Amino acid sequence: MANIVSVKTLSENTHEIVVAFHLQYVDAGDESAVSKVDVSALATNSNGDSCTAVRLVECWWVIQGCTVEVMAAADTNVIMMHLAADDIGYQDFSKFGGLPSTLSYGANPTGDIKFTTTGVGAAGDTYNIVLRMNKQY
Repeated sequence: MANIVSVKTLSENTHEIVVAFHLQYVDAGDESAVSKVDVSALATNSNGDSCTAVRLVECWWVIQGCTVEVMAAADTNVIMMHLAADDIGYQDFSKFGGLPSTLSYGANPTGDIKFTTTGVGAAGDTYNIVLRMNKQY
């Protein structure tokens, strides 16, 4: 078997995207730099331009038994947020337009978002994370 993992787009338009991520441990252990948001696969804007990056505006999470690192993908991935084990939380970065663009982290950034977990390995280990992101073209 494998862990139960899902990625669900809750809403998307030319300006923003809201995505929910879920992992429930079954027997596969940690995720390591797993791609969660591929900006090239997001909807284009009204001019047909492809999305090249996102800015994290809001994040909600419920985590049990593991930690999650939300990372901007680059040659060496850069941690944007570290979500602690056994935690419930919310962060709102909208007052200043969100965190910097995923293209502004590290060397040769791709604009994508990846997750890495630590500590996944027991019944009940799970995460539920929702990200609201502004799209950039």
